[in-house]
Amino acid sequence: MSASTGSVTQSASPVSSGEPLALDRRRDSSTASAIAVVNHTLVVVLAIAALVAALLTLKLVVMSALIGLGIGVLLAPPLQGFQRRFHLPKAAGAAVVLLVTVLAVGGVGYGIFYIADAQITSLSERMPQLIERLQAITNGVAARYPWIGDRAESFNVADTARTVGEKVFLGAWSSFGLLGGLVFAFVIGLYTAVESETYYRAALQSLPSRHREAAASFLQESARTLRNWFRAQLTDMAIIGSLTAVGLWIVGADYWLLFGLLTGLLGIIPYVGIAIVVTFSGLVTLASDPSRLPWVLGVFVATQQLEGHLILPLVMSGRASLPAVPLLVFMLVLGSWGGLLGVLMAPPVFALLLLAYKRFYLPRMERDRSPPQAASA
Repeated sequence: MSASTGSVTQSASPVSSGEPLALDRRRDSSTASAIAVVNHTLVVVLAIAALVAALLTLKLVVMSALIGLGIGVLLAPPLQGFQRRFHLPKAAGAAVVLLVTVLAVGGVGYGIFYIADAQITSLSERMPQLIERLQAITNGVAARYPWIGDRAESFNVADTARTVGEKVFLGAWSSFGLLGGLVFAFVIGLYTAVESETYYRAALQSLPSRHREAAASFLQESARTLRNWFRAQLTDMAIIGSLTAVGLWIVGADYWLLFGLLTGLLGIIPYVGIAIVVTFSGLVTLASDPSRLPWVLGVFVATQQLEGHLILPLVMSGRASLPAVPLLVFMLVLGSWGGLLGVLMAPPVFALLLLAYKRFYLPRMERDRSPPQAASA
């Protein structure tokens, strides 16, 4: 009996002596995991802080780079098609694309200025007179309605117009800085278009092999989304600008062609662009011919209804359709950061973020929800 007890004691002793070692190993493993989590969190925080600092201090560089990447994505298909068709080297193809782009942009700009030159000159000459009439209308309203007289008397139309103009173009900095940023963006876009395949492969090779297939699919769909959005936006701008100009001409509005061109050009800024045009054209019409103000506003209401219920559903069919409220919030965020250029960048950037949300976040949420559903079933 004593022998058996001793053997049990001897056999149990190795187990009891090994338990502290196992506990030490588990404690060391948990400590190492905690340290790894802390280090990873610090790296992420520092990366976010560096990104925020770069966005705040290098606005023009970051925006020029983003615009340049977008230009490169748009120019890559015609450049590649031109090189394949005529068997040209990359440098020669890039030179031809550069020449065609400059001629197209310059031709469109000159054509717009030539067509609307008479109305632009007339409006510039009449602007002081129109501002005086608006000031007289404001003073008349103040005299007729005493309860707003104190505020209306201190309201100066010229100063207000000047202040609004400064606020609208605050994010554009100086004309030299804006021009330099756009030239820098175009250079980046041209290089991106020429070496698009090289950059595409390098971006994929920088990722782990298990993520490359999903990343390749996302990059390809992002490029298609950006091109589809740009083509649809140009189509919508041309149609709505033409319809507005024709409608204003029919009702006999002054500067009908200028207002139509502004409607088309500022249509690239969703919601905000048309609000600027309607406000500007309404004030000019009120000062020049108040009897036509209801007709002018009616034309804008009719064309916007056509755009929202007919034109946009047709041109955006199967393409990038952006929800209104999140887009407006995103435009405010980028506008507060980058001014006018930030507002211009907001729609395409938001379209790509929406694509990433649908491709990565929503499927992951569905996978997380599926095990409980299967278990309950």
